[in-house]
Amino acid sequence: MQRTQFIHTFESHFPVRQHGLVSTLFEEAFVRSFFDPCFDVEGKTSVKKQFLLRIAFSALPEGECYFEIGTYQGKSLVSAMKGNPLRPVYACDNFSEFKETNSPERLRENLQRHGYLDRIRLFDSDFRRIMTREHIRHPVGCYFYDGAHDLESQYQAIKRVEPLLSDQALIIVDDWRFAPDSQSYAKEGTLRAISESRRTWTQLYDLPARFNGDHAMWWNGVAVFVSQAAK
Repeated sequence: MQRTQFIHTFESHFPVRQHGLVSTLFEEAFVRSFFDPCFDVEGKTSVKKQFLLRIAFSALPEGECYFEIGTYQGKSLVSAMKGNPLRPVYACDNFSEFKETNSPERLRENLQRHGYLDRIRLFDSDFRRIMTREHIRHPVGCYFYDGAHDLESQYQAIKRVEPLLSDQALIIVDDWRFAPDSQSYAKEGTLRAISESRRTWTQLYDLPARFNGDHAMWWNGVAVFVSQAAK
């Protein structure tokens, strides 16, 4: 991951002093339709988070991959890849949540419609089963975790990806905000795993939300880290 490029690009679009800004215009679906690169795909994300993923993907050097867990209908995948150079992409979902609207068939239909199906290696699996070099064959330069946010899953999501990371990797953890309307242990599980790590972890951003589903901010909060291999 090209850390300097990512930070420069991200902060040119989202200056640090504005990370807590409430962009009320994005509360209107009509307005979002002009900024959302895949407005036709249902997803649990905000426009700001979509741009974060796209900027992160753009900073991947050749030979490193984007790896996403918790893909749902593919909105985050399409948002990350749209307009960016070709890079290896891996995505995993076991479709155990939101069953009324979540299925591998719908995911594939959305990716096919946007022209990305053949560019992604998809896993219909619990993420723990595919966290190996046999499955993830490129160094992970950007890792986006939006799977189950119970404490153990979140902890394992960081612990198990560490051997797969590139020397310098960007880690994006969704649902960072713990509150009665989300019950996400993303923060607690991630920090526990980091405390046991031999790598160097630096938190770049804590991107806030007022509630779960906040279109005007960062949906339910996002944390962004850089993870550096031990020397």
